[in-house]
Amino acid sequence: MKRIIISLVIGFVFSFIFGFNPIEVNAEDVEYQVSAYLVRVEFVPIPDVEKHSIGLYERRGVAIFNNGETAAYHSRGTWDHIDENGTWQGYSTLTFEDGSTIIAKGSGNISKESGKSSTLTGKSEYIKGTGKYEGIKGNLSFSGNSITPYNDETKGDAIMNAKGSYTLPK
Repeated sequence: MKRIIISLVIGFVFSFIFGFNPIEVNAEDVEYQVSAYLVRVEFVPIPDVEKHSIGLYERRGVAIFNNGETAAYHSRGTWDHIDENGTWQGYSTLTFEDGSTIIAKGSGNISKESGKSSTLTGKSEYIKGTGKYEGIKGNLSFSGNSITPYNDETKGDAIMNAKGSYTLPK
């Protein structure tokens, strides 16, 4: 019995030293571009200063990864703006062809200079994954611009670029 215990301890030590650690994780870098449009927007004016509003948004589109993979993109969140400048927070979901998903929680800023398109920046944390992304952990940052304004015809088309890294349990 003593030999078995000693063999197991030695085996574990060698496994750990030579990289066969069953809980070891390696960070994966990720980059993708999102093309999306607004499917729902609700504005609520705040009467404290001119052009102050809070609201709710929902956006859908597609994410195209640098490795060629694609995913459906769906985000929902809220904002607090004065004259189209302010903060936002929300959640985004990427759904891949095999049914795997990644959910991220993010926040950031939106700004608009007179006569220019809106600029969006932010950071997100991966909070849940399913399928091949079960147990995902990591962060990403992103920035983007609106291409068209939100109205009945154009729906607020936007392009966003995301870059980050994640780990998965082995």
